[in-house]
Amino acid sequence: MTDSASSVRPSTSSTRSTSSTSSTTSTTSTTSAEDVMAGWFDARIVTGAHPASLLPPTDRDAIAAHLDRYALSGALVSAMASWLHHPIGGNAEASAVAHSLADRGVLACWTAIPATAGELESLTALVDRALDQGVAAFRIHPLSHGFSPGLLNELYAALETNRLPLCIDAAEISWADLSTIATRHPELPIVVSNVGYRKLRELWAALDGHANVFVDLVDFAAHQGVEWLAANNLADRLLFATGLGLRDPGEGVVRLAWSGLDDATVQLVGSGNASRLFGSGNASRPSGSENADRTSGSENADRTSGVRRADGGRS
Repeated sequence: MTDSASSVRPSTSSTRSTSSTSSTTSTTSTTSAEDVMAGWFDARIVTGAHPASLLPPTDRDAIAAHLDRYALSGALVSAMASWLHHPIGGNAEASAVAHSLADRGVLACWTAIPATAGELESLTALVDRALDQGVAAFRIHPLSHGFSPGLLNELYAALETNRLPLCIDAAEISWADLSTIATRHPELPIVVSNVGYRKLRELWAALDGHANVFVDLVDFAAHQGVEWLAANNLADRLLFATGLGLRDPGEGVVRLAWSGLDDATVQLVGSGNASRLFGSGNASRPSGSENADRTSGSENADRTSGVRRADGGRS
């Protein structure tokens, strides 16, 4: 862990600890904050420069420095160009960064649009090409790119067949359309990002109704929302992510590092869930039905205590 990460570590007084007692001795072992944070996988990074210069450009070196600063095991990278300039052409930028940092666990996330003459001939062929290049997930921007989510049924089917996750910002799709996709493609993992504030009720309906829906921590602004979801047996649907390139990464780091979750749950959210979804760490990707059975209520019931409910204006 580098010194620059110290600003986001929990204080010594808040460091998580565990105790073990025998018939003759009682010992307490403390897990350092560095150990808890080390090895997390960042499930949302955007390479490139925003035209409004909201943040410094995020190039290969900036991403490498980000991995070093927070001792990350890897990251999922998409391209700013795929969102704001050339949806398909920008995918090459994401892959270039991923290939140059492959030894650091960086994976590419490509962007898809409806098949259109002269732009993209086949979504199935696009997914096949992505698989050949080691792409770990796809992202779509229906609102920004001006199309109905229903025009990508071929994409959803191809992704579902290959268990490649579909990533999407909450602002890019209605919750009804999200539910439709999740229902029609129950083995397709769907990761919702940039949920924002006062969205827990809608998010809860999506997570509770669909075992294949996940959420990352980019702009996950609900007060104690992470703890609340974990207390309700949904820790295995949470993914650590910073949104580097779009947001200050410290936001996502602090949201998990300073949470009220126990160490095992922090590691699950920090890297375990991403390992299964994106194949990082050589783990197999889960289906929706497998994910639904993964965590039992007894394992999660005591993960948090005194967590506020989603009502009372806190969500």
